[in-house]
Amino acid sequence: MILGDWGLALNILTIAILSVCFTVFLMSLFINRLEGLLLRFDASSRSLLLWFIVILPWFVSCACVAVLVFPELFIWKTLPFTSPLHWHHIYTFPLVSWHGATLVLFSFLCLFLMLTKLLKALKITSHLNQLKDFLNPATLPNGCVLIESQEISAFTSGFFRPQAYITRGLCDLLSKEESFIVQQHELAHAKYAHPLKKYIFSLFALFFPQRVENKLNDSYALSLEQLADDTVLKQTLDVTLISKTILRVVRLQGGVRVNQREFIADCAFTAHPSALRIKYLLNDNKGRSFPYLFVFISTLTVLAINSFSVDYIHHSFEHLFSH
Repeated sequence: MILGDWGLALNILTIAILSVCFTVFLMSLFINRLEGLLLRFDASSRSLLLWFIVILPWFVSCACVAVLVFPELFIWKTLPFTSPLHWHHIYTFPLVSWHGATLVLFSFLCLFLMLTKLLKALKITSHLNQLKDFLNPATLPNGCVLIESQEISAFTSGFFRPQAYITRGLCDLLSKEESFIVQQHELAHAKYAHPLKKYIFSLFALFFPQRVENKLNDSYALSLEQLADDTVLKQTLDVTLISKTILRVVRLQGGVRVNQREFIADCAFTAHPSALRIKYLLNDNKGRSFPYLFVFISTLTVLAINSFSVDYIHHSFEHLFSH
């Protein structure tokens, strides 16, 4: 039995863990419906909404801790329906119980997931180091690095100093205008640090079930590709040429798409179905803007459901594993 401030700290961690798990479970139930709704928004708003989805469990858990641990701070504490908003024995933490088991299991899960992501990041770094032997010392005028290889590829990689790459094999098969579009697309990824953003996003998505995690990562990566396409469009103003270039590079690669789940920090030119990118480019109406009111109401709703449910879950476990 741990008492006092340490007991309070461990109980706060337990509340946070239960809250994160319950919110992830709740959101995973509606991810299929959300996936369709996300496509109605423009790429920028969609990327923000995806960040909202993966960060919400952690934000809600912090708010839930405040509501359950410090109810005296809120004006509704005297209302009759708020009686479940509390946590029994907040300064007492029974270590040999489901409380302790929850902390240990969640800690091991976090450690395992973080190590998995770290190993993937190290693998990407190792691949980049191997590329040094094939890099042309004279970079292209726009800053894109030329890889002396007959492979057909263009991608952006690197966390803190992202760099755009294009192979000699691809450059030789494209016209000057097409090569410019591919290079500007990858330079847009580098300029806005998309590889780092993808990696951090994947860390938050890691706590969702694998099927949901894959959908979130794919949706976010697609939105980044479309944002890079929009950046190129502002420079060339020729949507037809951009669309033809995307199709040409896909055909040159034989229709084989890069599996970005293996290299989550990279942004490859043909990493997503060309039809989705071209359709977005050709559509004058890019979609709806960011739904601030919807996000605000959704946050309050999830927080309310979570705050009442976490204490109910706590009591259910107390009854099931009486200690």
